[in-house]
Amino acid sequence: MGEKQWLQDFDTGTDRLRVHFYTESGTVEAILVVQYEAFIDGEWRPIVRYDEAHGFFHRDILSPSGEQEKIPELAETKGVALTQALDDLKRNWHVYRRSYEAKIVR
Repeated sequence: MGEKQWLQDFDTGTDRLRVHFYTESGTVEAILVVQYEAFIDGEWRPIVRYDEAHGFFHRDILSPSGEQEKIPELAETKGVALTQALDDLKRNWHVYRRSYEAKIVR
């Protein structure tokens, strides 16, 4: 099985994607994590995460308090699921960040 993983910066210096998955003969076999992270108050914080933990592919929307909203995601294949997760986070990261920051108690 081929392991693929990388960090991708959004050219802001404070926003990035963390991607980790496995392939077999060019086909995505397991999605460990596709996660949007933001540098807030001096630390990298996970904001939205896609993974297959708990036995199904889903999106976790995280909050500063540690709460998680778990949303099942449907896709025909794991390759399609990976593409959809990457597209969502690249397109909507700024919305996820604003929502997260609005919940920070200072």
